[in-house]
Amino acid sequence: MFKLRNKLLIVMLSISLVPIIIVSYMIIEKSYEDIRSKSEASLLNLVDAKSQYYESEFKGMRIDLEAFAEYISSHWGKGKYYNMSYIWIAPEGKKYGEYESELKNFEIINDAFQFLMCKKDKLSLAYFTTKSGICFVNDRKVIDKLREEIKYFEPRERIWYRLAVEKNKTVWTPLYIDVNTDELVTTISCPVYSNEKFIGVAGFDLLLSTIKNDILDIKFENQGYSLLVEKSGRIIVHPEYTASGKKWNESFEEENIFNIIGLSKIGKEIENGSKGFKIIYLDNKKEYAFFSPIDEINGSLVFIIPERAILKSIDEMKKNMLLFAILTAILIAIIAIFFSHHLTSPLEKLQRAMKEIAKGNLDYKIDIKGNDEIARLAKEFNEMVKEIKNSKKALEESEEKYRKIFEESADTIYISTPSGKFVDINKAGEKLFGYTREELLDMNVENLYAEKKDREKFKKELEKKGFVKDYELKLKRKDGKLLDCLLSTVLIKKGDKKFYQGIIRDITPVKEAKKQVEMYNSLLRHDISNKNQIALGCLQLLMEEKSLNKEHRELIEKAYEHLVHSQELLQKLGILNKVENIKLKKINLKHALKRSIEKFEYLAKEKGIKLTYESKDAWVLADELLENIFSNLIENSIKHANCKNIEISIDESDKEYIITIKDDGKGIPDEIAESVFEWGVKSKESKGAGMGLHLAKMIIKGYGGKILLKKAERGTVFEIHLKKSSMG
Repeated sequence: MFKLRNKLLIVMLSISLVPIIIVSYMIIEKSYEDIRSKSEASLLNLVDAKSQYYESEFKGMRIDLEAFAEYISSHWGKGKYYNMSYIWIAPEGKKYGEYESELKNFEIINDAFQFLMCKKDKLSLAYFTTKSGICFVNDRKVIDKLREEIKYFEPRERIWYRLAVEKNKTVWTPLYIDVNTDELVTTISCPVYSNEKFIGVAGFDLLLSTIKNDILDIKFENQGYSLLVEKSGRIIVHPEYTASGKKWNESFEEENIFNIIGLSKIGKEIENGSKGFKIIYLDNKKEYAFFSPIDEINGSLVFIIPERAILKSIDEMKKNMLLFAILTAILIAIIAIFFSHHLTSPLEKLQRAMKEIAKGNLDYKIDIKGNDEIARLAKEFNEMVKEIKNSKKALEESEEKYRKIFEESADTIYISTPSGKFVDINKAGEKLFGYTREELLDMNVENLYAEKKDREKFKKELEKKGFVKDYELKLKRKDGKLLDCLLSTVLIKKGDKKFYQGIIRDITPVKEAKKQVEMYNSLLRHDISNKNQIALGCLQLLMEEKSLNKEHRELIEKAYEHLVHSQELLQKLGILNKVENIKLKKINLKHALKRSIEKFEYLAKEKGIKLTYESKDAWVLADELLENIFSNLIENSIKHANCKNIEISIDESDKEYIITIKDDGKGIPDEIAESVFEWGVKSKESKGAGMGLHLAKMIIKGYGGKILLKKAERGTVFEIHLKKSSMG
């Protein structure tokens, strides 16, 4: 017969070991599924966060390209020089002399290159090709290669040029072989217009190797690889893509996931712009395919990783936990054999702990004092639970890490609905508006507008174009302070739902600084003008002094003349400041001309100049600076043209009045005729600063009109075109 102790031992072993085995199994199975689920969710969050980051990267490249194109558009025709080392004329790099005026645009394009390349370290090459075949490149090595090796190259036949012209918008091209690097490259390109006239295509090259190494840097346990896939299924980026020794003028065909067994399983998800994951088989190997949309390239980021990479750590944990459970059971059995009378209480505690942990209470600890085996077992069990808890925490931190990409942006990033409900907003938004995130998510967006009607204007503009860029309006903080802000927002459609996603930049400090500079500028000009007037008065008194010798009198007259020119320069600088703030209104053309002529009639009579003009009632769109334009042109003819007659006439068309001011003087020299409206351009005899005609052009441009220097057999002829007002 078994002794009672042995019976008790068997009972104790049964009571202790069976629960340990069952609970260990439950913990292992539950932890296995939980960690697997968390790993899948974590990787999906990682891919989603990366897709948002790449969305921002690609969008930033598009914004930079369009800013580059806008700079070229707004400055086209203003360049003064060119450098042949950065220019290619299609198709053979010859005939530079035929395009000299267009080549001078190199100056403004080069300025844009310099500003752009200091911001973007991922771009391989930036360039601009005109409609006539002139290609401006920011790397002279490319031009050297074209001249020395290629010799015949027509950029207008390249896919980036043709696609931008065909679509008439900013596009990302399929992969092709780069003429410069002989590597695979994709290009973002857009058509450029100046004064609504197509002038060429601007583009940035992004090497496939750069996309794979610098952009698609997504990793997990140093395994897996990523793809960029268009909604059509075309694979834009694949880790195995290379040029394969092909030359730049040979084609490169990309693969399509619909034609690849395994990947075709996620084709519909990519086509629909879905986010998620599927288990697929590639080459008879079980793989995970995580995918998340990147709207900027009209496609998705796909991350392929072997299932074994995800399950490796889980399987190791399972083995360790099993081993630990077995060792624990053996240890308890040994202890029970030798210390059965001490086991009852500790085993009950251990059993209770296992039940709590099986419920998911990972904060539960076994409190067994002492230094024997049971106490050490309890400590090791607590450590095991701690490791499980730490693993769970690590997964949660991994999710939080990629949330920071959104949260740590210096600009306010938001997502809202057309009805005005915030879907999400980052910490920069809290700081900008002074509300907590909870308050912002609970309020209507229109309450942040200084004028609620501006919200409706903003929505109409966004619904009309699908996006707005640098849309300026006034917003207000929680404390009531008004903010000058720029909004760049896109309209996102997901199914039958619409969202506004954008960035808000606070430009209040910039505008306040500009106002302060303008105030200081005005005060400084006023102060200098006052001092000049005092100096002029003193010099006039000196010139009336009869005791002056000839040399002293000439010096005083020269100083007086320079001060007069200084006053004129200050006056023109004052006008220049006003040009930036032109507000169009109805101006009586007859009155403006009459006042300008009256100022100089006495001077014309003194010089024996006959001044005739046509009096005609007419109303134009302009402001008070119009009189200054007429005065400047009349004064120039009287003082510098050496003429006998000045004639002013007015013609009209359906939409504008044309004012002609001509004289029969010596005319403007041929060497400066083409650049006469540029800053600082003047004849050798002129003592002025060369600002008058430049200011006239800027003012008239602000009116929506134009000023032209017309060719004449004798003298000088200016034509001023001004839009009619509704009263004209």
